[in-house]
Amino acid sequence: MKKLTILATLSILLCAATSFAQMQRQSTVIQQTVVATNLDVPWDMVYGADGWIWFTELAGNIKRMNPTTYEVQQVFTIGDVALFGFSVGLHSMVLDSDFSTSPFLYVHYANTTTTSKIVRYEYDALNNTLINPTIILGNIGAGVSHNGSRMVILDDKLFISLGDTYNTPAVAQNLTSINGKMLRMNLDGSIPADNPIPGSYVYSLGHRNPQGLCYANGKMYSSEHGTGSNDEINIIEPNRNYGWPTVEGICNTATEITFCNANNVKEPIWSWSPSIAPCGLDYYQNSAIPEWNNSLLVAVLKNKQLLQLQLSEDGTQILTQTALITNTYGRLRDVLVIPDGRVFICTSNRDYTGTPIAADDRIIELKNASLAVNQFAAESKTTLFPVPSDHILNIASDTRISFTSIVSADGKEVYAAPFSAAVDVSMLATGVYHVLLFDGEKMLVERIKILVK
Repeated sequence: MKKLTILATLSILLCAATSFAQMQRQSTVIQQTVVATNLDVPWDMVYGADGWIWFTELAGNIKRMNPTTYEVQQVFTIGDVALFGFSVGLHSMVLDSDFSTSPFLYVHYANTTTTSKIVRYEYDALNNTLINPTIILGNIGAGVSHNGSRMVILDDKLFISLGDTYNTPAVAQNLTSINGKMLRMNLDGSIPADNPIPGSYVYSLGHRNPQGLCYANGKMYSSEHGTGSNDEINIIEPNRNYGWPTVEGICNTATEITFCNANNVKEPIWSWSPSIAPCGLDYYQNSAIPEWNNSLLVAVLKNKQLLQLQLSEDGTQILTQTALITNTYGRLRDVLVIPDGRVFICTSNRDYTGTPIAADDRIIELKNASLAVNQFAAESKTTLFPVPSDHILNIASDTRISFTSIVSADGKEVYAAPFSAAVDVSMLATGVYHVLLFDGEKMLVERIKILVK
């Protein structure tokens, strides 16, 4: 029996754009809008169950942006961030999967020039700040670069990608070190009993500098910096070796082939030579921009691009690469897909090697230009009410709704159909979802958050 809870209703208002451009993707026109400026090296962006986009800045700031009004709020500044080296400081962040009821936020940052740590905070919504810091994992080795990092929470387990700390590549193969690894831990920082190596955080090894991570298609995708060549996209599997520093890219030299055969090496599903410095990545599956469906979107630093990597149907291969943006906004650090199908990218031009303009750093919104926001939506009145006994979500509205979409908290569209007053949700797994309602002009009218238990 499905139990549904209506968490929040948001009527979408028409908002003025600061500046925008457009690009054509087959039949879809993508509008690009700069929605935030004067930021200081935003590193990681995540979408919260509160409906806001949260992001970190290198020097220690944690901020959030309203994706409807584009208001940016300062939430907290971490006081012991060590800012040094090649853009080392505050890096990755992840919010609890049920942030509305468990308002915990996890951050990874360097706290000295040789160590980093993962800290859990609690969000105080009344005062819009973070409280109760708890160290989840401390004394992680850090270096002037190659610290990673990205985090994902999956099935109440925290995954984090860590690099080899730049000057010590051999640690990536040393199981007594957690650097150069993908780690898996319980949310309290303890080691799960079912980890591939008993008593160890290590989930996979042989990583150089993994700076992108997302979960989709039942797979964990990671982007990783190579040296001057062989940047990689990997599918992370438990207890697999990804080769560094002996193997770069695929196993194609005599030394590499010998090592790969002896060490259970997993080859990348895509690589770039010369290097492009792929960074944050996210998965796209949404009717808003159908040409991007079943693709990884990758933010690129060195080549200053946003790439679309089209996946095979089973998600195990990359079929094609398309450059969506090149040399337009400078270095791109992260990309985020939110439930209504919009995409946000952030620049990294105020880091050690960037060339900033006066407005940097920036966040840019990409959206289907035809899915304009309904300026009369504030007048609409829509009610959702569950009938748990028969798994039906009922929708009553005084607005002429023509289309309904349901999107999971990680941005994947799980239901899309012409409007029906009764929607069968028995196929939905436990979690938070967004019900998106569109009118006859394909304008987004309302977004309503539901919790399925």
